[in-house]
Formats: sequence, structure tokens, C-alpha cells
Amino acid sequence: MSQTSVSLPEGELRVARCDTLDKLIAVGDGDAALLYLYILRHGAVTDDKTAMRALHLTQARFERAAFTLNGLTAPPAPAPAEPAKPQTPAYGSDELRRARVDDHKFSAVCQMAEEALGRTLTEGQLRTLLTAYDHLGLSAEAIIEMLSYLKKEKGAVRLADIRREAYAWADMGIISAQDAQAYLSRRAGEKPLLGAIYQALGADTAAPAPKEQRLAAFALSRGFPPESVELAVRRTEKQQGHKSLDYTLGILRQWDSKGVHTISEITALEPETRAGKAAVGGTQAAPTDAATLTAWEEEWAARVKSHRRQTEE
Repeated sequence: MSQTSVSLPEGELRVARCDTLDKLIAVGDGDAALLYLYILRHGAVTDDKTAMRALHLTQARFERAAFTLNGLTAPPAPAPAEPAKPQTPAYGSDELRRARVDDHKFSAVCQMAEEALGRTLTEGQLRTLLTAYDHLGLSAEAIIEMLSYLKKEKGAVRLADIRREAYAWADMGIISAQDAQAYLSRRAGEKPLLGAIYQALGADTAAPAPKEQRLAAFALSRGFPPESVELAVRRTEKQQGHKSLDYTLGILRQWDSKGVHTISEITALEPETRAGKAAVGGTQAAPTDAATLTAWEEEWAARVKSHRRQTEE
């Protein structure tokens, strides 16, 4: 005969944690549940043999029950704390002066910086250089290579240029002269290709906008030749009716996810873009039929329509 309720007799009360009871019910381990009741009644088990006799459990069953119960009631392990990022030191005037006077390598960096900037270093400029040298860990030779590169590329070097480049080099692990020379050599080899990508985007090759720089960097890192970038630009103009770097980047990301990068690879995968390939040669391509839109483009078009509707409202 089953009972749907249990009458609790009078007597001393013990409180059980509901979360532990839920876990015991979920695992369905009767021995662990029995041991939990024993601990509620008598407190922590100090004598295993006494508990085993009282519960009529063998040593193996008792040990399994204890293992299960410990796993259910153990507090969760604390999440590992993220290592604190070292804060940029606030170098004082005396520290800056001593560093320039006492450290001949840093003194050479300061001299090169004054030549690049064309004036005597201010305290703020000294602090930026010492941060790169002492805090970021760039060697004096690497910083000199960096300053020489900035002077050659930009002509007029600004403090913001030095700070941005120093942190970028530190993030890339460029800290020695050898690292710097290898990196700059690679940049020099990529420069003509990067310029061609900027031209494909219709950007000012001498001063591209930040978004154009990010798109060109993506294309370069993923192995897109300039003609593929130009195809993406023309396809953007056909579908959007105007230039949109975000849309062009979306096309390049879509192609990259499919593993296609050259014109031949792209047109083999997406035959409907062959008209776009002809457009690269200079002829205007016919508008693409709406039925040929990819799912990604349809989603983009829906977002644009929604944004325009919300703006009008």
C-alpha cells in the first residue's frame, strides 16, 4: 500500500539543504542518501566503522557513498582569477632624467627620437619612450628601428604614432632588433600589394581611413589579391547602390569562410558573379537578379531595410 504523504512525528528537528536533496534524488544513490541522513542526525562521521554498522553497509558501499556525497556537497571550485594586467608606471621627472643620463642605450633612443620629431623631447614624450623601453620591454635597438620606420613612412612623427606603434609591436612580440628588421622587411614586401588593395577600395593610398586600413589588413592577411577586393567592391555597389566598406568586408569574410580567395576560385563557386568579373576589366555588369542573392546578402538587405524604416519612423 503506497502513501502519498508522510506524517512527521514529534521530536527534535534537523534541517536539510534542498539543493543537496535535489542532487541526491537526481543521482539515485540510496547509500549516499542514507549516509546524508546519518550525518544530519549525528553530525560529521568521526568513526567509519560505527557508521557502517549503523547503516548496515559494507566498507566498499560506505566508501562509494561517501565519495558520491562529498562530490555533491563540495563547494564549487572558485573560478581562476584573471591575471592582473600590469599598470603603466607613472614615471616621475627624476626617474626620466636619471634614465636618460645613466642608461646610455636609452639615451641613444632619446637622441633618435629628437631627430625624428625635429625638436627637444618633452616630459610626456620621454615618458612614452621610457614606457616602451622599460615597461613594454622593447630593446633600444628595436625602438630606434621603429622611430626610423615612422620617420620614413610619415615624415612628421607624432607622439601618438610612437605610442600606438610601440604597443602594437609589444603585442606582436617584436622586442629585439632582429624581430624589428624581419617585421619591417615583411612590411616592405607587402607595401606594393597593400597599395593595390587600397586602390581597389578607392581609398587614398597616402592616408587611408581607419576602416579602410582594417579591411585592407584583413584582405592581406587572408590572401585576397587586389582584383578579388575590387570584385567585392563592385558587387557591393551593384547590391547596395553605393559603396559600403562593411558590406564589402562581409563579402570577403563570406568568401574566406568558403575557402575561396582568387577570382577563379570565387567564380567557380559562385557562377552568378562572373558578370562581376567582367566588370573588373572595365565594362559595366548587368544588375544581379534578386533570386541569385545569397542567404547572407538577404539577411544584410533585411537589416538595412529595417534600419531605414526605423529611421523614417
